Amino acid sequence: MHTSLVQAFDEHGEGLVLRGPEFNWNAKEQGSKAPHLSEEQAQSLLDIALDRYKDETGQIPQRVVVHKSSRFWPDERDGFKNALKERVTKFDLVSLDTRQSAVRLLTPSMYPPLRSTRFTVGDIDYLYTTGFLADLGQYHSTHVPSPIQVTDHIGQDTPREILLREILVLTKMNWNSARLGGKAPITLRFSDWVGEIMRELPVDVEPLPQFKFYT
Repeated sequence: MHTSLVQAFDEHGEGLVLRGPEFNWNAKEQGSKAPHLSEEQAQSLLDIALDRYKDETGQIPQRVVVHKSSRFWPDERDGFKNALKERVTKFDLVSLDTRQSAVRLLTPSMYPPLRSTRFTVGDIDYLYTTGFLADLGQYHSTHVPSPIQVTDHIGQDTPREILLREILVLTKMNWNSARLGGKAPITLRFSDWVGEIMRELPVDVEPLPQFKFYT
């Protein structure tokens, strides 16, 4: 049994953590280790997020960007679109693979590529969210960095350059770190940690929605 989880952030960096409905997932039968939602489950999850956002802020956001760590299956895509198209003005569904290490750039210098370097292979974008910091003349790691992979962009309401710039900004929102930025955006960075906390809560206990309780 899996519990669906959604984290919502506004333009000021304020976050909400919400627990969605539980669902069954059999990796062998479904052919994927990463759980995926049905159309109805995907729509329900976003409806829950939008309803709670409205309860907390008194309004529905004009624009919604959904970050997901695995590719959108057709049913998930349709469910998310159904929930969004009637309630928000603009939306984008973006799939980010922060664990890929097969694709890297090599530079002629002793330093890795600049942070924010972007390159494209076919219809897939790669973005270095870690790397050499030109303003400081430093690289804050001992490992060879690899870019994150942007595999899906559904909605097309926002130019790709803006989406990638937003991802870079979101990598700098880890309140528990003095680093200038991490590899994954905060939308994905804390999802595993929050999920561990959620699994310890009984199903009849409503979790506190404010993100500050989970950081």
